[in-house]
Amino acid sequence: MTFWILVSVMTVLALAFVVVPIVKPGVGRKPLLIGGLAVVIPLVAVLVYQKLGTPIAATQPAMPMPPMQSGTMPPGHPDKAMMNMDLGQLADKLAEKLKTQPDNAEGWALLARTYVEVGRYKDSLIAFEKAVVLFPKDPDLMADYADVLAMSNGGQFDKKAEAMIDQALTIDPSHVKALMLKATINFDRKDYAKAIESWEKLLKVSGLDAKLARQTTASIAEAKRLMGAGT
Repeated sequence: MTFWILVSVMTVLALAFVVVPIVKPGVGRKPLLIGGLAVVIPLVAVLVYQKLGTPIAATQPAMPMPPMQSGTMPPGHPDKAMMNMDLGQLADKLAEKLKTQPDNAEGWALLARTYVEVGRYKDSLIAFEKAVVLFPKDPDLMADYADVLAMSNGGQFDKKAEAMIDQALTIDPSHVKALMLKATINFDRKDYAKAIESWEKLLKVSGLDAKLARQTTASIAEAKRLMGAGT
């Protein structure tokens, strides 16, 4: 999937450089071109968001690939190291672009999630911080930000991360990723009753992925077992 993320980011950047000259004052408008771009840009955003922004995508393993020799990629694909390098370079170019567009909330959110994809968590935190200021009521963004805060802190959720999760749940009490993270926090604290409460809310979410539902049910059973054991 990283290959397609790379394609999506490249498309977004390319469109950014095409649209700006078109809409500059004094330049003749091209309605058909602008209309076409208006259709393409949301489609590109959906592709990137489905991989990097949806809670269920963040919790599900990738589809298994056919067996390949170590260090090889399918025909026609660059190797993973090359893809990550290119994606990181494109992210840096987007960061430079955002210096001239500091109020571009979508751009900061995309940059934050792209940095996560290439493992640059410290850089992603800076971008997430800017994005949540501009998007203060986006539960997806808040949950992702909290998750990265924990990843950059050895897997531990600090007060800031938990506050971000609580805000996400205030906005959307049925937010899948936020409920999962809240349950994890309480489970780690051995507050099994509260963990179970979050997991039970998760099971009531309409359209919940079947595999995630089974995992959640198993987590509830484990929490109840630990409660009974007094641990």
